[in-house]
Formats: sequence, C-alpha cells, structure tokens
Amino acid sequence: MGSESAWYDRFFRHEYLAFDEHPNTNLEVDFLLNTLQLPPQSRLLDLGCGYGRHTIPLAQNDLHVIGLDRSPELLQDATKHLPNSNTNVSFLRGDVRQFPFALPFDAIISMFSSFGYFDDENENFLVLQNISNALKSGGLFLIETANRDFIIAHNPPVQIYRPPNMTLIEERSFDSLTSQSLVDVTVIQDGEETHLHHAIRLYTATEMDMLLASVGLQTLGVWGDFHGSDFTTDSPHLIMLAEKV
Repeated sequence: MGSESAWYDRFFRHEYLAFDEHPNTNLEVDFLLNTLQLPPQSRLLDLGCGYGRHTIPLAQNDLHVIGLDRSPELLQDATKHLPNSNTNVSFLRGDVRQFPFALPFDAIISMFSSFGYFDDENENFLVLQNISNALKSGGLFLIETANRDFIIAHNPPVQIYRPPNMTLIEERSFDSLTSQSLVDVTVIQDGEETHLHHAIRLYTATEMDMLLASVGLQTLGVWGDFHGSDFTTDSPHLIMLAEKV
C-alpha cells in the first residue's frame, strides 16, 4: 500500500500487537455469522485481516477463509494462532489495491476501519472496485468503520492507556476538509518512546452507500454496533451490508 514511508507500513508492527486489545471479538464474529448467513464451505475474504482475530474463528465455522494483509508482523502472528487441524484458513500478504485472486468469493469483510487508508480518494475507490470485482453475483460485502459523526462529537483530544508494561498516549484530531481521523500515538516502553501515526478517511453512511452503489453493490442493511442496533449519529460504528447486483 504505497511507499515504505506510508503510515500503515510502520504502524502495524510489534507495538501494535502489544497494545491492540479487542474483548468483543466473539460478539463481532457472532454478528458476522448471523448477518452473512453463509452456507457451509463458502469462500470468504477477510480484507485487512491483521493477526486473524476474525479470520480464524470464521474458518472454524465451516467456511473457507483467506486473510489478506500488508503487515508481515501481523501475518506472522496470525499463523501462530492457527489450530493444527484447521485447513479452511490461509493468510496472504498483499495490497488491497491489487487483488491476486482468480476465484470469486461468496463474501468479503472489511473490519475495524480497515478502509480509507489512502490520501488519494481514487485509491480508496479502487479498493471498493476490487471488492466488487472479486465477489460472485449475489455475493455479500460487510464493512465496519468508525462512525464519522460519532468521532467528531465524542472523540477526546487526548487518551492515555496502560496496557501491560506499556503506556500509550493518543493525541486525536479530525480534519474537516479531508474527513480524516488523525491520531498521533506515543508508545512508552522500557524507558523508550516510539512515535506512531495513523490517518483514516471516514465516511458518512450516505457517502458509503453512494460509493457502494457506484461499484455495483446494493446496501441491504445498516447498523450502529455489533448488537444490531439501529444506526444513528451517536452510534460508535458504521456497519453496512451490501450485495453485488
């Protein structure tokens, strides 16, 4: 995804593995299974799979799952968690702008704000076009991102976390012109400071619906959290399900 100077090439390394915590992963996986309702042995692509926290449990539910990610460190960690008996899951390093797949998928998921990484909107659009092209007719795409309106209204400018043996300071801002959530992260560990950054383009539900439609994906449902609540401006998440038409 771009040159080695891109923020995502540095951000998703060993520090991320140390501070990234997701206590609700089981809830998210249950939501995915209940929402997608895929038949056994369906082919599913987990786009931006990271260390496989959705990929592996989905594969354990009788699905053939491929996890695609750019980070070698996260993919290496994902393979450590593979059950020896599970042959339904594989991990692949790649670029979301260049899909390497020959066979189409029954479903594709993009979780945890893994969309909108590029400053160039044409590149973000290309990702959606690739997703549409990689789906079977009638295939499903589920995307989950942070809710733009919620971030603007409720995001504190500074947050401090204390994972084990680490202090994490996040300084947050929002660029109204580019609609990007900007976060500077200071990691303090073993007396040393590491400075990281991420910048993610966030979309309104209306924008996302229009983008999906422009690549032949028709919105079927919109939710505001993984309990299936209705989407509002105060929802922490924007979760959308679309079908290739």
